[in-house]
Amino acid sequence: MTTKIQARNHFYDGWTYRVFIDPSLGGIRRRIAKIIPEGSSVIDLGCGTGDQLLFIADKISRGVCVELSETMVKTGRREAAARGVDNCEFQLSDATNLDHLEDQSFDFALSSMVIHEMPEEKRLPTLREMKRLGKQIILVDWINPQPSSRKALGTHFVEFLAGREHYSGFRSFMKAGGMPTLIEEAGLEVLETQITGKGTIQLWLCKSW
Repeated sequence: MTTKIQARNHFYDGWTYRVFIDPSLGGIRRRIAKIIPEGSSVIDLGCGTGDQLLFIADKISRGVCVELSETMVKTGRREAAARGVDNCEFQLSDATNLDHLEDQSFDFALSSMVIHEMPEEKRLPTLREMKRLGKQIILVDWINPQPSSRKALGTHFVEFLAGREHYSGFRSFMKAGGMPTLIEEAGLEVLETQITGKGTIQLWLCKSW
């Protein structure tokens, strides 16, 4: 039974995200799909509409999509039903506290383009939960620093459009050193890294030290 949580919704959640944001992440979806072998079990923390696991549903054995937004969870469940996907479940849960799930119960723990928007105090606990749950960890987020001032300006503009709270989280994330700092603090070993998003986004495949 999941711990009682306070759901958190954004103005862009649900239909807006599925129609306008999910398609722009197609390159990331494909990169992640290449890393995850057939028959793997995967948990996606901060899954949004669940598009990543729905994208690879035909090759994984089990998928768990974790979200703090009720709107996203409802959208994901509807989309899974529409696609006839029955091996991916959606949970309204706080990614920092998933103690209803057993240690090392997934082949992969995944988080894509979500850590940067979290409040600072939730980032490291989320990575520690990923470390507890997954035998390997896949992280995708903004590269820090951005490759050029022009691209940095574009990234800031995108984050600014997501709202004041979101943008504040992004700025804090970048100022604190971004994902490399969090990976080190969480005690993860980087096995592989890739640059995507025209040089603005980075993927890290990790395991516990």
